[in-house]
Amino acid sequence: MRYQWIFGRKPFAVTLPQAYSDESRVRVWLEIREPLERQLEPLGEAVMAAMQLSTGERVLDIGCGIGGTPLALAHAVGSSGQVVGVDLLQAAVDVARRDPGLPTNVTFLCGDVQSYPFHTGSFDAAFSRFGAMFFADPVTAFGNIRRALRPGGRLGFVCWRGLNENELDELPLRAASSWLPAPLVADIVSSGCFSLSDHESVREILAHAGFADVKIVPHDKQVVCGDFQATVDVCSRVGALGKILRDHPELRSKAVPALEQALRSLDGPNGPALRAATWVITARTAS
Repeated sequence: MRYQWIFGRKPFAVTLPQAYSDESRVRVWLEIREPLERQLEPLGEAVMAAMQLSTGERVLDIGCGIGGTPLALAHAVGSSGQVVGVDLLQAAVDVARRDPGLPTNVTFLCGDVQSYPFHTGSFDAAFSRFGAMFFADPVTAFGNIRRALRPGGRLGFVCWRGLNENELDELPLRAASSWLPAPLVADIVSSGCFSLSDHESVREILAHAGFADVKIVPHDKQVVCGDFQATVDVCSRVGALGKILRDHPELRSKAVPALEQALRSLDGPNGPALRAATWVITARTAS
């Protein structure tokens, strides 16, 4: 299902995930959990640093997935703080809740952030690592997040810039493009992954949602997964190419060897390093 909004000059589109693909998506995340977390962790850390989280704060983690970011947030706010992770996928929440290393100050909710009835003013901060890009109505969703924050509360999230700037997604897609139907490539370019790539639209969305003091900072980082095979696994199972191959596994036999060939020249001690181009975005509610 696709939605489109126009704020001022520039339109953008979001493709929402299909409703009952929860378990298969979460199974993929679990199978590549360690290399995927190694790749994404430094990108989330950049947002946490910008937010300047403090001991004792109560933080909402939007689109928490299977639980990597709530643990990092719990470390930032200490045992006197609290972290509440929320995700749309029940299967992801079930996995996160079963983590044997889960601190007692971390809890999880399953629901749509756009409409979830959070208590007004119940959080000091709201954080998201690539979980804010799939809202069906972003103004309503960010407005609901704002209401959940106390006066002067902070919002911080990281999202992808454009595909052409992101070697992490662009290189695998380009490497396999000869074996991919053009309509599939066109669909992924306009998918929800890049729905917040236009910083002017993001600024306008947050203003409409009632946020102030919006700061949008470009952040580029060479990221790695651990070794060559881990990088191939991650790039062929998540991200732009991964989405296509999950939906069309019959394309893997040709696409994956092409990906391997493209990554081979970039291989190093920690595997191929690819540039991730993101926005680190922070804002505040009115005091």
